Amino acid sequence: MNPNLSQYKIDEVEKMLHCRDPKYGFLTYKCSECSATKTVPLACKSRICPQCGKKHADLWADELVGRLYAVPHRHMVFTMPEELRALFEADQSLFKVLMDAVSNTL
Repeated sequence: MNPNLSQYKIDEVEKMLHCRDPKYGFLTYKCSECSATKTVPLACKSRICPQCGKKHADLWADELVGRLYAVPHRHMVFTMPEELRALFEADQSLFKVLMDAVSNTL
């Protein structure tokens, strides 16, 4: 086990790996008229899951669109040099300083 990973991160990856695997839970539905059954494996509902996370992202995007003004928007991505990543991980308050600097620059 990687000592740099929190238990939360490990648990989320474990959930994702078992998503929709009937060995980890399922629901069975039975028709009251014809007695046909259908088994549905349970989803993990993790934000990092390629299937379940998309639902979270879509809901977030829909909610965000409802709060935005009806004007053109631009999406920008700021990257950080690999050499600085350890510094920001060690002192996460630097992220606020960085975002304030980006905001002032724009």
